[in-house]
Order: sequence, then C-alpha cells, then structure tokens
Amino acid sequence: KNRISSEWKDIFNHNVEQLERKQEENQTSHKATNKRIDNLVLSSGGESPNEVTDARTNNQGDIFDTLKARIDAGENLTSEELKDMNETLTNQREEITQLNSVIKELYSGEGSNVNLYVHAGRGNDTTADGTEEKPFKTIQAAVDGIPFLASSNFYIHVAPDVYMEDVHVRDNNVTAIEIVATNNSASDAIDFDTGTFVRSIFFENVQAYCRLRGITLTDPENGPGYFVYFDRCTYGAIDNCRAAVSTRNLNTNSFRWGHFKTVAYSATSGNVYNSLFRNQDRVFSVMFTSLVRVEKDTYGANNFILFAPEGGVIFIGNNMQITGENEERKSYGGQVFKS
Repeated sequence: KNRISSEWKDIFNHNVEQLERKQEENQTSHKATNKRIDNLVLSSGGESPNEVTDARTNNQGDIFDTLKARIDAGENLTSEELKDMNETLTNQREEITQLNSVIKELYSGEGSNVNLYVHAGRGNDTTADGTEEKPFKTIQAAVDGIPFLASSNFYIHVAPDVYMEDVHVRDNNVTAIEIVATNNSASDAIDFDTGTFVRSIFFENVQAYCRLRGITLTDPENGPGYFVYFDRCTYGAIDNCRAAVSTRNLNTNSFRWGHFKTVAYSATSGNVYNSLFRNQDRVFSVMFTSLVRVEKDTYGANNFILFAPEGGVIFIGNNMQITGENEERKSYGGQVFKS
C-alpha cells in the first residue's frame, strides 16, 4: 500500500509539474502573441488582402515596445508642438494687434491735422508731448516728433522768441509739414520783424508740402550759409517771412556754398510770397531743375543778387517790389521768366 501510494504521488506530482510547465509556456506564448497583436496594423493593399505592417517604428527610426507607446509618444509630441505653436500664435497676434494700432495711428483719417507746440520759455524737450500745456523747447525736438511715414498734416506752432537753431527736417513722407509762428496772423513781415527768430531751416528729402510762415532770419553769420533751404522736396512755400539782417559782407569761409543764399531750392518746386528780403547777398538761388515762382508781393531793397538760377527756372510776377544791384545771375542754363 505504501509503495502504491508513493508511486501514485510521484506520478501525480510529475503530471502537475508538466501541467504547470505547459500552462506557463502557454501564458508566455499568449503574452508574446498579445504583444505582437498590439504592435500590428491590419490594412488591405498590395497582393495580400490583409497586409500586416509593423507600426512600432516612427518616422525617425525609433522603435517602441508597443504600438500604443509609439502612438502615445507621437500624441504627446504633437501636444507639445501644438502648445508651442499656440504660444507663438498668441505672441504673433499681440504683435499684429500692436502693428495694426500703429498703422491705424499713422493712416487713420487721411488728411487729419496734428499740432505740435514749441515754446522757448516754458518748453521742455525731455518731458514734452507736443501739446500747448507741455510744449517742446526747441523747434528741432518738435520736428523729430514727426513720424517718417504718415498721412496727416503736421503743424509746428512756434511761440515768438529767439531760436538759435539750424533746424533740419529730413526723410519724412507725410502729407504736409508747416512751421508757423503762433503770432503769424497778427504779424506783418514786410513792415516789421515777426518776433519769431530762427537762424536756419533745412527741408531735405521731404515728400510733403512744406511751408514756412511768420519766421524772421537771425544770426546768419553763425549759420550754415542760408536762411531757408528746400532740397528734393515735393513742394516748398515761404509766406510772411523776413530776412533784413545784412548778409552781404559776412565771412563766408564756413558757409555751405561760400556765399550766403537767403532762399535756396534744389530739385524742388515752390513759391515765395508776402515776404521781405533786404540787404541780402543772394536772395533766390534755384538749382538743379527746380521751378520756383516769386510773387509780386515780395519786397526788399539793397540786395546784391536777386535771382540766381543755377540749372533751375524762376518765374517772377510783374511790378516786382524787390530790388538789388544785380537782378539776375544765371548759370548752368538757368532761366528767369517774367509774366
């Protein structure tokens, strides 16, 4: 009995071990099969109705344990990329909004007027915003406040005072720039000083209608050799201005042209009216194909040369009220036409 029981136990234990081994093998096989199934994509195409493609490898050649792991990695990467892209779009949206605001400020209301104020006594170039309450101290600071590109008319209102400045307006593409004395309507440059004195004003490469009103020349000996100079501008006008301090016997060594030109035009059309020029070396110098009209309400006497066209053309009205020792001095084919 003991022998039979012992043999049966050995056989039973052996069979149990065999069953456990087979079960373990089956479980391992099932795991491998399930894992492989997880890593397969069934699609039709080619010669087989169920072409099996291994999808664990991404387009970079990275191999993942399971298809889900590869998909999760791709989705996570896509999520990060989308997050970064959304941040970029947000930043771009803010930049575009800011740009649109600037464009709107520059172009809204075509032909609108922008007024900037200058006051030598109470102005401050550091804290100024250009309003009457917070004006600029210098004309140049106000000019520097004009944008390079705009569709507005810019008026710089200058309070009566002495401005020892060589103002330089340059490279603006706007509708109009006008420098005007605040007392212009109450002053008469033909009879008296306007009270707003400036050494020189230079408009250079300004694509705009440029005009100067109510300004009187001062301190020419320390200037660049001109009172008003328009160079490559759309149009230049001078109204109610006065140059009466003598420029005939100045030391011209430091001047731009070696002699003083009160009003100079270069590659610019324009006109001069309702102004006085007295005791000037060269009153009107018109250069490089400029076309300038000098109205008959321009006055003055004791000038050296009135009209000096240097490759330009000057049109003057009948019964001119301005005189000089030499009425014309033409060069480079320049011409003077009288109506």
